[in-house]
Amino acid sequence: MAFFPDVSRGEKFQPNALLSNNVRHIVNALNGFNAKPMMATGGMIRIQVYNNTGSAITEGTAVNFTEKGALCDTAVPAEPLKDTAKPWGVLVNKLDPKAIGSCILCGPANVKLSGSGDYAAPTKNTPATFTRGATGAPVIFAGENGKGMVLLGAIAQDIYDGPFAISYDAEKKQLKVNAGYLNRNGEWKDVAKKELAASTGTVCVCTTLGSDGKWTDAEIKISTPGQYAFPIGSCKVEGESVTFCSFRVPVAIFLVSDVCSSTN
Repeated sequence: MAFFPDVSRGEKFQPNALLSNNVRHIVNALNGFNAKPMMATGGMIRIQVYNNTGSAITEGTAVNFTEKGALCDTAVPAEPLKDTAKPWGVLVNKLDPKAIGSCILCGPANVKLSGSGDYAAPTKNTPATFTRGATGAPVIFAGENGKGMVLLGAIAQDIYDGPFAISYDAEKKQLKVNAGYLNRNGEWKDVAKKELAASTGTVCVCTTLGSDGKWTDAEIKISTPGQYAFPIGSCKVEGESVTFCSFRVPVAIFLVSDVCSSTN
């Protein structure tokens, strides 16, 4: 929505189509599901923002609040998402350059969805589309046409961040696995953290006992669990969606006996 100055007493009335449409949008938003949120009650938090870029930003786009602009009354300057680590929200309506509108910080938001999974999150490469997976905002509803609703600001899934914890970097399309611990026949070792290309399979700590009685260096990779591959998590890739699970195992344990070569 655009900004309109106050009307002065005695000023000649002149209809304005843009102003009339903006008022209609506000009134329509008061109906049904959006009634309480517009009054800042019912658990939804909205702020006024304005498009601080030179291009239109579509509705349902995740936006950051840039410091390159100035406050316009109570409206905060916004731009398409560039940093998920900084505060962000979702636009309610399309905003042309310098236009003012509502942005949802907490509560149900209509967005475009892709992939599958119980949660969804935007990225700086696709701020107008939320990719479904194992992290992000809970998906309340997902339609067949790609449109859906997510719950911003909700208490999301319990996130494990201990040894061998798995996370996903949507920008790099890589799994990130924390460092952990290894016990090989009583020998304790540290296992270095690892970044892996996301693929469907089991995430394992792999190390092998050779015929000379020496172990190979431990490595985290996608493999089939076995004598020399200890499972610490799993990953499933479906198109753009990546879901993963950390088994919450702090120590990969190997108990192996083998016949070693000997020399006289």
